Amino acid sequence: MRKRVSVWLLAFSAVLVMSMVVSAAPTKITFWHIYDGGEVQSWMKDVVRRFNEANPDIIVEDLGVNFWDYWTKIATATAAGIAPDVAMNDLGNVGQRAHADMIIPLDEYMAQSGVTLDEFWPATHSVIIWDGQVYAMPWETDVRVLYYNKAAFREVGLDPESPPQTWDELKEYADLLTSRDSNGRLTRIGFHPNLGNMYWWIFAWQNGATLVDDEGKIELYTPEAVEALEYVKSFLDTYGLRELTSFTSTFGGDAMDPFLIGKVAMVGNNNTFRETILRYAPDMEFGVARLPHNGTPASWSNGFSLEISSQSKNPEAAWRFLSYLMSPEIQAEYAKVNSSLVGSIAGSTDEELMADPSWRVMIDEMGVSRFRPFSLEAPTWYDSSLSPELDAVYQGMKDPDQALRDAQKNYEDEVARWHRTHR
Repeated sequence: MRKRVSVWLLAFSAVLVMSMVVSAAPTKITFWHIYDGGEVQSWMKDVVRRFNEANPDIIVEDLGVNFWDYWTKIATATAAGIAPDVAMNDLGNVGQRAHADMIIPLDEYMAQSGVTLDEFWPATHSVIIWDGQVYAMPWETDVRVLYYNKAAFREVGLDPESPPQTWDELKEYADLLTSRDSNGRLTRIGFHPNLGNMYWWIFAWQNGATLVDDEGKIELYTPEAVEALEYVKSFLDTYGLRELTSFTSTFGGDAMDPFLIGKVAMVGNNNTFRETILRYAPDMEFGVARLPHNGTPASWSNGFSLEISSQSKNPEAAWRFLSYLMSPEIQAEYAKVNSSLVGSIAGSTDEELMADPSWRVMIDEMGVSRFRPFSLEAPTWYDSSLSPELDAVYQGMKDPDQALRDAQKNYEDEVARWHRTHR
């Protein structure tokens, strides 16, 4: 009997020790991102190391994947049921993954941690919230601003410290800055609304269009939207389609960007374009200004989100790491390392960053920026329904009114097809 009791005690002791070991073992979570080399990857590795050291009960294993391969890899992993616990993704279509239950709502974790929406840029709220719940954190965002060549301004008698503020001024300045050779061929264009990183919907917003109706559906055909497209087309009409096509066909990227080599005097581009200028044209004298508008200041933003997979077995640990990445301190570090705007307002407005006048312009523009409205039924409406119609306008095949009328019908047809297949 005594021997049997001893055996049970030994067995119980072994189980107790094993349970203590198991309970003491750190929780492992995986984190996938798009930084697979260079300074940003080294920085991210260091961030993960610091988190692991400060949180011995959690081990984060990160994986950086080449940007162009990342999206296929994460889609494949998700379909196979082996998605990472925390992942970067496209900030503009969070709703698509939320609707498909691929990611989890974060409201409960935010409340427990004291994290509130007002810590992040208002523009991001429309895309991280789905069906009344927060499904993602805005890791990184961007914004479009106006870059202009100060030397070109002086050349035509414009004040290099007074960039255009309205649509009328933008058109006036563009005409003055456009030059031609003795044969009438373009040698420089003042402004091209389709160069850089500008899109028609920015102009639509600047003219008072919202692009969504009262029910949240995409609304492309409105008087304000048509007028905006007419304004965009007016630049192309001034230059002439054939001549403009010939002139822009020689444009390149990076060091051969048309703005950097003096072929374009003003261009709308995102905040990271500033680093391109400083890298490839360090002696260029340029200015950064808010986008001219027609009564409604507006810009466009997109970016990357951080999300927790619904497949995660350790969502609490995943949230602890995710919230660490979203802290103002880490966000400010990332902004400095990658010259990126970040989702955290406090991180974006770090004192060191705000010492740069160009950065302050971008922060001001971020205050009026918007995201493209998301449509569950037609998540890429801007490519599938809108883009062909805009091209028809630019090629002189349709007028703006007919093109946007057709774009609206294209979108409504997409929505109808979605509902037929999702009953």
